[in-house]
Amino acid sequence: MQFNDTQLDAVQQFLQAGNLLAYPTEAVWGIGCDPFNETAVKQILAVKQRPIEKGMIVITGDIAHIQPFLQPLPQQVVNTIAASWQSSDAQATTWLLPIPASLQGKIPEWVTGGRDSLAIRVISHPMIAKLCNHIAHVDNNNPFGFLVSTSCNLSGLTPATDFAAAYHYFGDAIGYLLGDTLGFVRPSQIFDALTHQQVRA
Repeated sequence: MQFNDTQLDAVQQFLQAGNLLAYPTEAVWGIGCDPFNETAVKQILAVKQRPIEKGMIVITGDIAHIQPFLQPLPQQVVNTIAASWQSSDAQATTWLLPIPASLQGKIPEWVTGGRDSLAIRVISHPMIAKLCNHIAHVDNNNPFGFLVSTSCNLSGLTPATDFAAAYHYFGDAIGYLLGDTLGFVRPSQIFDALTHQQVRA
């Protein structure tokens, strides 16, 4: 099934039903699902041959949605994180944010890999940000507007950079939100918000 950016209600319902969706991101196409749907996440893990212990990146459309994750952090750290999401460099940035006490037990371990942190990015892609914002407003189970985001490819193969490549990998087994990437050079880098250590270059 194929969608465009005028069909956000249909896309949200498609995801809420446990389906997988391929979509353009900053650099490559991603494949994602509702992170609170265990069956859907485990389907992605199986397709990617990715161990659950590695955890998954989630994206959202607005920093306002994730204030509970940012409030416990020092303001200087929050400023650094926010600045990285507002820049228009050739590489996006994902942050490992500690799960606050108020959300303990509410962020599923099949997304965190059993860790006490969650890899989050406010996505720069306007169409995908719009989708995440829509999810946040209509899905009471997902007020953060989270969407799983991992590269759209079979394990060991090159990530898709357009719809044709994504469809070649998955055919009609998943849905597609049509659009172009932002042309960033590399997939997102990952930093730990507490240690500032770069986890992925």
